[in-house]
Amino acid sequence: MKSSAFRAAFASLALALGLAACLTSDAPNLSPADLTEPTGLVGSYFATAFPEDATNSPGTIDATLEAIGERVYRLTFAEGEHKDEPVLLRFMILNDGTLLGVFSDPDPAKGAMYAMVTHASNGGWIFRTVDFQEDRRDQTLRDALTRHGADSVDFGTGQFVHNEVKGSLTAANLRALFSDAGFVQALEMEHGFRLSPKTPESSGTALD
Repeated sequence: MKSSAFRAAFASLALALGLAACLTSDAPNLSPADLTEPTGLVGSYFATAFPEDATNSPGTIDATLEAIGERVYRLTFAEGEHKDEPVLLRFMILNDGTLLGVFSDPDPAKGAMYAMVTHASNGGWIFRTVDFQEDRRDQTLRDALTRHGADSVDFGTGQFVHNEVKGSLTAANLRALFSDAGFVQALEMEHGFRLSPKTPESSGTALD
């Protein structure tokens, strides 16, 4: 995958995960009070993309998560001596109790992407990247987005599908959006990655 196919803010993340599609937005306006700090998050991990695809996936690589203050984390992927550019990671709790991960570049002007996050029994973390089903990218979805703070949405085409939401969203906008059936029914979350701890907390099996 060519990094030019993806917004510069997330080129390293896309390449590391072998992503073929994604949903991004302008960086949401999130304050520390909007965020949460998951217990047991900081550490060193093995990162593996799913579903496994021998043509795109680089297999298992290293990852580290560091707390850098104000409920913000820095995520860095590495292959051997090479380290990708880090991305920032914030977490917020949606109305149904689901944990939403918000990835962003250190420069907030470069936008954000999203993943639903679950904690595995071995201390690992599962990130399911949020995207749109191709056949649900319609007026119903557009209406849901504009109801909750989006100015517009561009639906991507081609080999690398990049769907992009415009507008300055808040935590309240995001919680309302992820509670709106017109938005939720359009989502696809089949791709993502697992972070498996290098020193597992238990012998449990990671969630799929």
